[in-house]
Amino acid sequence: QNYRNVWLNTDFPAYFWNSFKVAAISTLLSVVVSMYAAYAIARIQFTGRYAYGLLLLVTQMFPHILLVIPLFILIRNIGLFNTHAALVIAYTAFSLPFNIWLLRGFFEAIPEELEDAAAIDGASMLGTFHKIILPLAGPGLAAVTMFSFIRAWNEFLFALVFLQSHQLFTLPIGLASFQEEFTFRWDLIMAGAGIITLPVLFFFLLMQRFIVQGLLGGAVKG
Repeated sequence: QNYRNVWLNTDFPAYFWNSFKVAAISTLLSVVVSMYAAYAIARIQFTGRYAYGLLLLVTQMFPHILLVIPLFILIRNIGLFNTHAALVIAYTAFSLPFNIWLLRGFFEAIPEELEDAAAIDGASMLGTFHKIILPLAGPGLAAVTMFSFIRAWNEFLFALVFLQSHQLFTLPIGLASFQEEFTFRWDLIMAGAGIITLPVLFFFLLMQRFIVQGLLGGAVKG
């Protein structure tokens, strides 16, 4: 009955759709950008290549709470406050460093002789990347996809600060709204929390083999 109530008698379906939309778009953007950036770092020799790789790790040292006020000012000044676009930008930016670092290890582990052979056959650099490198880096792509999606799906702080309209709330903020001034709707909160875990659980079970390969491979290679 609690599951029926939270789905039929509240705005939970709207929260669910908002979270899915934001998580899907930010995941797509972060994976696409990170795979090209990681390949460039792994294969193209340029000045500051090593320093840029270290810079990616340094960015992971800053907690979100330290950056939320500067990001809020930036988002407000560019006119994206109280929009899902603000969350997409923030989630994509915070997922990129880890994704690039992980994929870089995968691309460096792929023998360069494969690319040389493709070049001899007349393939361009992008053609080689799309047709040869990406299929071989499938486990890595699965790992960064899962990481990016879970990060966006569960994020609370940025959504709390950047969103104001009730109809734009994502799932974590929507669940928090079930906590009223003098009462806690534990029935709705617990049922909603159970529903939130289902998409991530299903996705993880579906791609578990690739995700484990991706995390281990990217951690020890390169």
